[in-house]
Amino acid sequence: NAHKRLAGCDVKIAGTLDGKWSILGIIERSDTKIRGKKLSVVVDETTDTRDCSVLNIVIGVENQYYLVDVIFMDRCNHSTVAQAIIRSFHSNNLDLNDVWAVVTDNASYCLKAYREILKGLMPNSVHVTCLCHVINLVGETWQHYRYFSDAASLVAAMRSVFCRKPARKRRWVSFLINKEFVHTKAPPESVGSRWNSWFEAVQYHAEHVHLYREFLLEENSSAQAVTNILSLLETEEKMQALTVKLTFIAEGCSKLMTALTILEGTHRTTAVSAYNIMEDLGSYLVNGTAKTCGFGAKTDELLRKTGVRERKQVLDDLHDAFHLAFTKFSKHWDTHPAREIYKLIRVFDPRQAPAMEKRMEAYTSLIPMANPSQELSEQWIAYQHSREPLAADVTLADYWRGMSVRFPKIVEMAMSYIYFPVSSVDCERSFSKYKTPYRQARGTHRAQHKEADHH
Repeated sequence: NAHKRLAGCDVKIAGTLDGKWSILGIIERSDTKIRGKKLSVVVDETTDTRDCSVLNIVIGVENQYYLVDVIFMDRCNHSTVAQAIIRSFHSNNLDLNDVWAVVTDNASYCLKAYREILKGLMPNSVHVTCLCHVINLVGETWQHYRYFSDAASLVAAMRSVFCRKPARKRRWVSFLINKEFVHTKAPPESVGSRWNSWFEAVQYHAEHVHLYREFLLEENSSAQAVTNILSLLETEEKMQALTVKLTFIAEGCSKLMTALTILEGTHRTTAVSAYNIMEDLGSYLVNGTAKTCGFGAKTDELLRKTGVRERKQVLDDLHDAFHLAFTKFSKHWDTHPAREIYKLIRVFDPRQAPAMEKRMEAYTSLIPMANPSQELSEQWIAYQHSREPLAADVTLADYWRGMSVRFPKIVEMAMSYIYFPVSSVDCERSFSKYKTPYRQARGTHRAQHKEADHH
């Protein structure tokens, strides 16, 4: 079971064993790196080509993530997911007491699996609902907002127009060159399983929508997608209305996209920034609901060109878009089970620590601050008075490694918390990175079932 890292992926994996992907070999060779360490359990579920559930279980130790198991399930619910996680820990000789975070998306069965089963078996853990998934849910409020339905239709139709059509893509690039565009590339595809891709497509279309009618008429295609796009753009009035919507989304989504991209950085010290990122995003969304708020330079310029009555209606619809987004955001962030932890661990960032509470009693939510040793208490007081600055060319992790002699107990705690999990992206990425292993394992899984049935 040779340990290997697949090209382009940050999740490590061990070799196959009877159709099952196991971390056991890695653990045996890296005992001191994993045994007794704080473990994150990251789980995610998808369906394979046969529409059967596939559950990936990833273990995180600081900034390293390992694919433990790929489990094929006939049924996916809170009970089967919880049982799969427990069996995986037992088969790999991992201690449930070492788990300090269980990371999932916001699916109801995941919430129930932790609340009713896993929480009692993992007493030192907290449930972390993926922050990237939260932001993606916020973004989906705009994708499905009735007022933006024609923008959503354009994105879907344009994907169909260019998907698997390399010759048409080349003609489009040539068309852009003739129009003297500096950046000439085919439209990005909106893929439901890839975060931010819908917004990336909207940003592209906002810049190029005024050219689509001319290009598609030259294509002289009777395809339904082409017909749909030409219908969306058949009059100047329709074109202007659609341009306003695309431009608003393109400008308004930038903070959502930036926040999501930063929080995808699970191998960096993202945790100390997570609270600020989410709070700033919430402020941006609530400001967007205000009637006096501008929406962006290009959007505001387009609105100034519309009539008074039309502008008022458009403004109401755009404010409603922000209201929908903020409502969704508040629903998930205000009650996020790890929100307080993200708030407190900023104390381990020397750039933020001076503004944080100094009393140790304020950090009892952090293990082992609830019952600190004398040594930890003394080092905490010394750390609070030291305030060693973080040099511009020093990473946060290196900063704490440099403090290991002076504050060993604080460093032990800080090195874990600066990598506290913020999302389940490593698990989600493993689905796309390990397609071949899945096919092999699925075949073995089915063969084993047939053999069992035969006996």
